[in-house]
Amino acid sequence: MANQYQDDEDDMDLDTEVQSDGPANLRKALKRAEKEKKELAEQLASIQSDLRNRSVKEVLATKGVPDKVAKFIPGDVSTPEQVDAWLTENADVFGFQPANAESAPTDEAQAANQAAYQRINAATQNASTPSRDADLMAKVAGAKSIDELNALTGQISQRRR
Repeated sequence: MANQYQDDEDDMDLDTEVQSDGPANLRKALKRAEKEKKELAEQLASIQSDLRNRSVKEVLATKGVPDKVAKFIPGDVSTPEQVDAWLTENADVFGFQPANAESAPTDEAQAANQAAYQRINAATQNASTPSRDADLMAKVAGAKSIDELNALTGQISQRRR
């Protein structure tokens, strides 16, 4: 059987001498780690700032608010929901209407909507549904004479040459 601890012995460098400046190397490694941490923190802050600016601009664009308003939005307002709430709260300051305060439709617009609604209802009432098609097919297949078939198809008289 092979020695199962052979790999562990290879990891140990028993032949190498311990360096006398051990704490100095640790200090250097600590400084490098702190420098990397600082750089990563700066990158994270930059990315979060860009993400916040992008989300604020997207919310402003969807609301139809000028981009210049973005510089007045506080830094702690970062999510789209928070930006939306802030815009709704301060809409009167910047002179725009909040989205939920839509103006009432005029009589002309109501009449046009009513006419469109009636056209849609009329079209859907006369539409064929799958159950109507199946019923009609069953009746056509079950017709025993030409007169029954004409009655189903709506032809009053059959023309023959």
